Amino acid sequence: MKIKFLGGAQEVGRLAVKIQEGNTKLMVDYGVIPEKPPEYPLPYEKVESIFVTHAHLDHIGGLPMCYQTHRPDLYATTMTANSMRPMLEDSIKIMDIEGYPKRFARDDINTLYEMVITSRYGDSSQVGELTATPYSAGHIPGSTMWKFENNMDFLITGDLYTGDTNLLNGAKPVKAETLIMESTYAGKNHVDRQQVVARFRERVKEIVDNGGKVILPAFAMGRTQELLMILATMDLKVASDGMGNALTNIYLDTPGGFLRSRSELKRAVGRTRQIRNNRMRMNALEEYDAIVTTSGMMDGGPVLRYVQELADDPKSAIFLTGYQVEGTNGRSLMETGVLNIAGAPVRPTMQMDFFDMSAHAGHDDLVSFVKEVDPERIILCHGEQREKLVEDLGEYEVILPMNGQEFEI
Repeated sequence: MKIKFLGGAQEVGRLAVKIQEGNTKLMVDYGVIPEKPPEYPLPYEKVESIFVTHAHLDHIGGLPMCYQTHRPDLYATTMTANSMRPMLEDSIKIMDIEGYPKRFARDDINTLYEMVITSRYGDSSQVGELTATPYSAGHIPGSTMWKFENNMDFLITGDLYTGDTNLLNGAKPVKAETLIMESTYAGKNHVDRQQVVARFRERVKEIVDNGGKVILPAFAMGRTQELLMILATMDLKVASDGMGNALTNIYLDTPGGFLRSRSELKRAVGRTRQIRNNRMRMNALEEYDAIVTTSGMMDGGPVLRYVQELADDPKSAIFLTGYQVEGTNGRSLMETGVLNIAGAPVRPTMQMDFFDMSAHAGHDDLVSFVKEVDPERIILCHGEQREKLVEDLGEYEVILPMNGQEFEI
């Protein structure tokens, strides 16, 4: 089997893995690093099939480029296929707003969708000489570990989370001879999630009881819905705004057992007011205690409007729950207390707090996952500190690939 990383080997993001076994050539993901401007993988190399692990842009953001001159079949779970379009179309809008060169157009997205083949977890497909089967990766709804079987079997995790949340059950190990695994949090463990959620609830209640409002910048996929489910257990008036609303509706409308409890998410949404236009936004801060809104890193979306209106209110708070990439407004707020709003620096007097609700497995969870899969070899990717896992995986053959280098196993 030949493997070549076009991106995402020694870095987090722009994952693109080309794999050839016998005469069968496939690729897993083709994403971007959402920097300014975005960083794309190495140029697409022709394959017969592309497999998508999930619908975050660092795994799908370059996919339409693969359909400009070629039409490979595209395999994804039904939930992932339904979730990709709003993300890809929004990235075109961002290219326009930011003035970046357009790498693809809506016609390319449409071509991509003509080639989509969907499945549920556990449903196998024959692809050339390989049998491909999707399993839940526990990361966001529809996220997938793909197992490929022939003379040799291998499992690629995509982004992986092994713990249970309100929204999803954690990923379960799947036996394989070769494991290609993400290593985003190599060398770092997360605080126990139940403790994080308990502290989050306490802080939200404290702010609201003191007469303040809570602004919750949230990723549209997974985090928005998780926060709504947590807040639904509290006696609060809650609103949600931004692209998260569209994804929430997709999650509720897609059957197939991709959620831990569709009925619980539906109940939480029933207790939430979805903000749909500027007129509703004008009154939202008077009517609601907590507002869950995109963007999760505060680089755009309705969140900046809410923060601007509350900037001088020390009773109110901004609670971050996701990783803030270097160079984003969210990272600036955490490190300097300053945001950029409409081109001007703003230093809110609002309270700020961070709650680690990562959807990636921590170091010890990655090690435990490997030992339960018990592969002959491990290929570590999608991480900047992969080496920190090697010592704890001494009983296995560990491969640390680099972008652009083809190797055989």
